[in-house]
Amino acid sequence: MTDQRGFTLVEMLVALSLFAAIAAIGVGLLRSSIDTQDAVQERLKGMSGMNRVRAIMANDLAQAVQRPTRGAAGEAVPAFVGSSNGFAFVHAGAAAFDGSPRPAVARVGYARVGSEWRRATQPMLDGTALGEGDRLLDAVTAARVRYRDEAGRWSESWTSEPGDRLPRAVEVRIDRTGRPPLTMLFLTAPTPLPPPAIAGEAP
Repeated sequence: MTDQRGFTLVEMLVALSLFAAIAAIGVGLLRSSIDTQDAVQERLKGMSGMNRVRAIMANDLAQAVQRPTRGAAGEAVPAFVGSSNGFAFVHAGAAAFDGSPRPAVARVGYARVGSEWRRATQPMLDGTALGEGDRLLDAVTAARVRYRDEAGRWSESWTSEPGDRLPRAVEVRIDRTGRPPLTMLFLTAPTPLPPPAIAGEAP
């Protein structure tokens, strides 16, 4: 006679308990994988934003020029003005991509405004002021800028006098909510050397 016995109630409960435990572990692993993937995507997005900011600032500062300007009231504005909170300067390479007439130089400024690190431009080189600018970074809690002179000294302010001199390097440190501090170091355009003396002329 064939044995017709099936699973007992206890065996069914044990099997269901094991299945529930395996399913819970699987859901937890899936959730962890999704969270990790989201975190990686967010980190990559943040790194992409940082790299963009570095590239923009490096490009501007590498083209700094010794060109003073005039403010909205006609006052003289040095070629490079810097404080511990931000800086403004004139840089070359500003020709319009659409071919419209505009100066080949432009004035640009970087500064912490509230909780943002912003880049502002000046529509006309003389007789106007810097605009409100565009946000480059948000959630900024602190910003500190330092300037290095030709003798290797660092200071938290910069004046172009004498001779509209440029800093040799600019260091920007930005603190952001929930992120490690960001320190960026940029070189400015080298100060043009005087023309070589012609043989027979007095130095």
